[in-house]
Amino acid sequence: MDFEKAATFIWQNGRLLERRLFDLFFRGGSKEDVLKVLKAYQNEDGGFGHALEPDLRTPESQPLFAEFALRTLYEARIRDQELALRVCGYISQTADLGQGIAVITASSRHFPRAPHWNNPASEQPDFSRLSGIVGLLNWQGIRHPWLDRAIGACLDDIRTAEYEDAHTIQHAFCLLECLPQTEEVLALRAKLADELFRARFFILEAPPREYGLTPLDFAPLADSYCRSLFPDDVLRDHLKALEAQQQEDGGWPISWEPPGEMARLEWRAYRTLRSLLTLESYRKAGL
Repeated sequence: MDFEKAATFIWQNGRLLERRLFDLFFRGGSKEDVLKVLKAYQNEDGGFGHALEPDLRTPESQPLFAEFALRTLYEARIRDQELALRVCGYISQTADLGQGIAVITASSRHFPRAPHWNNPASEQPDFSRLSGIVGLLNWQGIRHPWLDRAIGACLDDIRTAEYEDAHTIQHAFCLLECLPQTEEVLALRAKLADELFRARFFILEAPPREYGLTPLDFAPLADSYCRSLFPDDVLRDHLKALEAQQQEDGGWPISWEPPGEMARLEWRAYRTLRSLLTLESYRKAGL
């Protein structure tokens, strides 16, 4: 891995958000600078917009963007109760605890978006995204009358449903990670682990030959919640495959078609940052 070429790629092509995150993770930058940039994406309704997730170019609030924002805060270990309460207000008005939440809304059809967001299922509510959002809101430490009910509804879905898609399982793990590790939560963690190895879009063998989620998507850091699910040799193979994906310009590629070249560069900078974080974390852990 050429760390300096990767850093240059991020500086040349990344959004201000990714550059601030790079500063925070590798150059002693401040959490306040990251938070200031992230807040610029927040709308009056408490949600997030403005193509925060680069595959959807709408300025309007979308559940997809709310999750992206909350996950960014989690990974940067930033808690901001005012921001989180506003997001919770938006999500509570958008979700249906009997059905879940749609990833994107119908209004997004009027803006450029990646082909995979044209799938009608993206506009249908389910518990896949809601579980992750609820977990990340809970991690923020906020108190909201809706949040406890939402946690209960998501746990009921994890308990009773048979998950067949690795993305859904990833979001469910996110919720469990953000809760106290009670016997019930640990039992649900074991249930999800069993479902993961049979799930669509999960790729256990390295290198991956097609789009899907690998063990490194579930354990991106050496101390990740799901790290213990995977043997060292499997993780080592995926780390080698990840390192080999670095391109001549210093960045990492993406494996799907974005809605334009700007989105492609934004995603590549984002993926480059995450690849650096993963490789450095496991290197320091001796793997």
